[in-house]
Amino acid sequence: MQGPLAAGKTTLTKGIAEGLKVKDTITSPTFCIISEYEGSMPLYHMDVYRLDGAQDFINLGIDDMLYGNGVSIIEWSEKIMEELPKKTIVIRLKPEDDGTRTVEIDNWPYGTLE
Repeated sequence: MQGPLAAGKTTLTKGIAEGLKVKDTITSPTFCIISEYEGSMPLYHMDVYRLDGAQDFINLGIDDMLYGNGVSIIEWSEKIMEELPKKTIVIRLKPEDDGTRTVEIDNWPYGTLE
C-alpha cells in the first residue's frame, strides 16, 4: 500500500482486517515493523517506512508471510517493490484537498472495480 503520511493506509488496513474477522485493534506497525493478527486467515501488517531498503526487508524473513495462506499488507511498499511477488496488488492512496481520497489499484486480478 502506498501513499504519503496520513493518506489512510492504516485505516484501510482496519477495514480489510474487519473483513477478515480480526478482533484485535489494528494499529500502525511503524515501530515494530510487523504485526500479526488472527482472523478467518492470518493478517500480516507491515510498515517498511523505517527500513533502509530491500535488503532490510529480506532480512526480516518474510517469505512465509508473502507466500503463505494469509494476507500481507505492506505500508510504504514502494521502497521494496522489487522484492514483492508479481501477483502483488498495489493500492495507492492520495489525499485530496477536500478530505477525500483517490484510490488507484494495480494488478487487481478480479476484473474491473467501479
